[in-house]
Amino acid sequence: MIICVEGLDGVGKSSLVNNLSESLGFRVISKPIDKLLLHDSSTSRSVMESIYSYSTNIQAMYYLMGNLSALEDGNKESIILDRGFLSTYYFSCHEENKDLFDFFASHYRFPDITILLYASIEERVKRIQKRDSKDQDLSKKRIYKDGYDKIFEAIRKYNIPHIAINTENLSEIETSKKAIEVLRDYMNNEENRSKILEEYSIDKIERPKEMKLERRDQ
Repeated sequence: MIICVEGLDGVGKSSLVNNLSESLGFRVISKPIDKLLLHDSSTSRSVMESIYSYSTNIQAMYYLMGNLSALEDGNKESIILDRGFLSTYYFSCHEENKDLFDFFASHYRFPDITILLYASIEERVKRIQKRDSKDQDLSKKRIYKDGYDKIFEAIRKYNIPHIAINTENLSEIETSKKAIEVLRDYMNNEENRSKILEEYSIDKIERPKEMKLERRDQ
C-alpha cells in the first residue's frame, strides 16, 4: 500500500509522516528522486539548480521520474510518501508542460490514498515562525499565497483518492490522531471507503477568504 501525505509548507506534514510510520510500521520515502539517483543533500541541491536552469519541461520530467520510482517501490512494500504527485504538480506544472502530467496520470497509478493537510496562510506562517523564527521558508514568496487552488485542481482533474483534513484548529498530536483514526477506518472497512472519501473530500474543507501577509526579510 502507498500512502502519500501532502500539503503546503507549515501545515504539519513531517510530524504526521513520522507518526503514521510509527503507528503503521510503513517505511517513509522522502524526495524519491534523491533515493532513485543516490543523491546526498549536497548533490541533490546542485542537480536541482542545474535542472531549474534548463526548462520547466525538464524540471517536471525529473520529479515525475521520482514519483514513478516511488510507485515501483510501493509494489514491493507498504510505504509512506512525504510529498508526491500533487507537490510535483504544484511546483512544476505549467501551461507548456501540462501534457506531461496528463500522460503520467493516464499511464501510471496514484498512491492508494493521499492525505492532504490544510491550514490557512496565517496559521501556516505562525507555525513556521514558532518552529524557527529564522526559518528560510519565511523568505519564500509562496508561503504567503494560498496555493491550495492548484492542488485541488489536480485532485479534481485526475480524480485522485484523498482524505482532506483541515488542521487549522488542531495541534500536531490532534492532527495525527485524527488522520490515523480515519486512515485505519479507510484501510479496514472497504465497504465504507466511498463514504469516508465523501466525508473527507476537499469539497468539505472550509477555507477562509485569501489573506495577504507581508513577506519577512531575513
